[in-house]
Amino acid sequence: MYSTTASAMDSVVGALDSLQTGLAHGGIRDLCHDELTALIVAARRAQARLESVILAAVGEVDARGSHVHEGALTSSAWLRHHVRATGSSAAATVRTARILRAGVLPLTAAALADGAISGRHAQVIAGGVDDTPPEAVALIEAEVVEVAREADVRAVASIMKRFQHALDPDGADEAAMRRYDRRGVSFASTLDGSVAISGLADEVSGALLQTAVDAASPLVAGDSRTAAQRRLDGLVDIARHYLDTVASRQDGSGLHAQVIVTVDAATVAGAGSTGKPTSGVPVAGDPAAGYVCGGSPGATLSRVGPITGSTARRVACDAQLTTVTIGPDGEVTRTRTDRRYFTPAQKRVMIARDGDRCIWPWCDRPVAWADGHHLTWWSDLGTTTVANGGLPCSGHHTSLHEGGWSAERLPDGRYVVRHRDGRVLGPEPYPPGCNRPPPHRRQ
Repeated sequence: MYSTTASAMDSVVGALDSLQTGLAHGGIRDLCHDELTALIVAARRAQARLESVILAAVGEVDARGSHVHEGALTSSAWLRHHVRATGSSAAATVRTARILRAGVLPLTAAALADGAISGRHAQVIAGGVDDTPPEAVALIEAEVVEVAREADVRAVASIMKRFQHALDPDGADEAAMRRYDRRGVSFASTLDGSVAISGLADEVSGALLQTAVDAASPLVAGDSRTAAQRRLDGLVDIARHYLDTVASRQDGSGLHAQVIVTVDAATVAGAGSTGKPTSGVPVAGDPAAGYVCGGSPGATLSRVGPITGSTARRVACDAQLTTVTIGPDGEVTRTRTDRRYFTPAQKRVMIARDGDRCIWPWCDRPVAWADGHHLTWWSDLGTTTVANGGLPCSGHHTSLHEGGWSAERLPDGRYVVRHRDGRVLGPEPYPPGCNRPPPHRRQ
């Protein structure tokens, strides 16, 4: 006999088919904004009600143990196979189904069946009362379901976390320690030369990082970076500031911490302050193979791998350069160290001269932790002096090397930048933040 439940499901599928047909024929374009909003709300409510059906069915299979009829070792494995879920997602669904089937969360089950809360809301509530005495659950369920009707999952999770702490402070501390033990950051070089960063922080470390990164990456006028790009730039600025100050004092040398770039002489001198590369030279042994720009194979950055010659020159623009000459048998025949980085005192003088902002015309990014840049490049015999220095933000310092731009400070203190294809930006008529008086128009 065909069950009433199966027949009802067929009706649901039929209604969905009709809805999809209407969408396929452009019916959604005939709806006004309010009607589209109502459609979204109704569909979301229907989705929650269907999730309650799924949880009821999963709970029944789990209680019967009928997953073994299909050769599955666990209910989670059975579910993962049929709905193409991840292992963690399937396991969470089974746990939620067990708790709802046990009847300890009647208000939650009713709200989900009515579509008033989502399946994710129910999952968070069920996870928060797992192994909790029913009398304790009754104290919190009404409050948390009421919040779930009006708020997102994060708010519900916050309530359940406080509930767990009040119920079992020692257990909450143990859970906090488990979260702390999972902390960590991983760096992995990708095949295209980028560095993939992933990680997990405990609550305190995460809050500290977010506060510091937000402070180091303010949104300024004309900033076209995405929020993610601003956060990364802020994190890099914090790391650079640490390496320039704290780390150098700790080792007693007063020098920058070491980021090692292995590069040949041709790459270091590969392009001058004009941004134009030197002439190409034929590939050794095979004139037909073409030309290598500047005769350079690029460079290698420690912990990352190959980088372009322009990137190597940008790194070397504000660094201590140690030249090591290797003999034909691999022996070191000569070493020489040159200071190419601008000292903190020099940077302070440049800020006093140019203002606490990037030297690039119409860029308002603050530069307290910016890179020092040689206006006449070091490879063109430019000196590491205040007169030959400027402080572009990290993004525009990249443009001044990899991007093919060059910067010039005019006699009146304003800056102009030029691209090797002839484009010119600046100078600004009245640079905001500039510590020099604005230029006077000649009569």
